[in-house]
Parts: sequence; C-alpha cells; structure tokens
Amino acid sequence: MKGSHESPAAMHMVERQMLLSRVRTQASPRAAPEPVSPHRFISIARDVGALGDAVASELARHLHWHVFDKEIVDFIAQDSRVRQHLVRELDERSQNLIHDTLQRLLLMAEGISFGNEEYHEALLRTLAYIAARGKAILVGRGGAYALRGGPGLHLRIVASQETRIERLAQRWLVSPDEARRRMQQIDSERRSFIHRHFRQDLGDLHFYDAVFDTDRLSVEQIVHAVLGVMAASKHAEHAHEPAARETVPGEMSGSPAIGPRHISG
Repeated sequence: MKGSHESPAAMHMVERQMLLSRVRTQASPRAAPEPVSPHRFISIARDVGALGDAVASELARHLHWHVFDKEIVDFIAQDSRVRQHLVRELDERSQNLIHDTLQRLLLMAEGISFGNEEYHEALLRTLAYIAARGKAILVGRGGAYALRGGPGLHLRIVASQETRIERLAQRWLVSPDEARRRMQQIDSERRSFIHRHFRQDLGDLHFYDAVFDTDRLSVEQIVHAVLGVMAASKHAEHAHEPAARETVPGEMSGSPAIGPRHISG
C-alpha cells in the first residue's frame, strides 16, 4: 500500500481531471448559458488578502462561468495533451483569435529571454486558449498582460497592508508579524513572476479596466459593479448595431455596412 502522504496528491490530480471534464461539458453550445455581455472572459489580479478569490467565486456564481486559478492554469500549461484538447474544441473564429493573440505576444517577446522559454510559451498559449473559449474567469498568472486588447474585462483587487495583514493573520492563524512576513514574500513572488514573464511592473494600473479597494468596498458591491459594467457594455454594443433600412435610390446595395463596435468596460 502506498504511503498516506501520497493520497492527497493523487486525489488532487483526479479532482483536476474531473474539473476539466466539467468545464468541457459546460462549454458545449447546448449546456452553456448565453453570455450577458460582449466580454468573453474576465481576468483578476489581486493582492493576497484583498479578497480577490472571493470576488472571482461570486462572479462565477452569478455568470455561471468557471474560475481558472493559477494551479489550473499551470496544470494546463504543463500538459500539452490537455492544451491540444482545448484547441480541438474551439471553433474557427476562436482559433483565429488565438493565432492573432499568440502572434502579437510572441512578436512582442522576440529576442527577450524569460528563463524557462518552454513554460513561458505554454503559459501564453494556455491563457489564449481559455480566453478564446470564453465564459472564463482567470485569476492571477498575468491575464491582463497576456490578453490585453482582447474581448475581456481586466480587474485588479487591492487593499491596504494593514487590512490584508489582519485578514491573513485570521486566515492562517498566525501572529500579525508572521502574516506580514508571508504576505511580503508572496507579494515579492508575484512581482517577480509578472516581470519575468511579461517584463511589466505589477504596480502599473493602466493594464486594468477597473481597480477595486476592499478596504472600502465589499465583495458584493464589487460584483454588483462588475455585472453593471458588463450589462452596460452589452447595451452599448447593441445600441451601435446598424438599423435595417431600405436602399436609397442611387446608393449601391453592396456597400459595406458599419458593424457594431466593442465597448470596453
């Protein structure tokens, strides 16, 4: 019999496989609900202790979307068979979107060393695949940097150090000093990750469509605001759709129509 310490790892892998199976089922045209806005995905960057994971969970519950945290993203990035399966599920339009996104990202990174080039490219492909499938909430792993310009909504959830330390000390059952030490270590690791893979500063807020401070706002208020932005974007997109009209005499019926514009939140 295998040692008991191996069972949690095996169970963890089984849970990941089951999770991916559920996501594939939910993504089928018959099972998935219609999106509530032109946004096909949401990326969330969060400070540890700022309640970003809770925001992601509540958004997923309201939208019937799925949360992809850093563990799931890394799992897909490190398993080429899973990535290939995701690509096979995509329609032609989504595959074209992935191709364009990857071409842009890889051209931007040309000539730059990222340390682990294989993981870096696999990470970019994974983020692009998940975003193209839609109905996804990407937590961490630089979604706002990798997918900037795509049909997504990029959020950042922050809080003061004092608030974060208080929450983390309660969550981890440690002293405030120990919570501060761990928090600073995680902050440093996340800054290093973003700089290593995207050559960007984690503190640069112009990559985000909205920044929410949970010192002042509750999870419910943030979720309500995000859903409002998405609903407004849907309304604005429909408002820009051209109305059907008869051809004016002398006007070429084959003239190209002006299509709806994507309105970013």
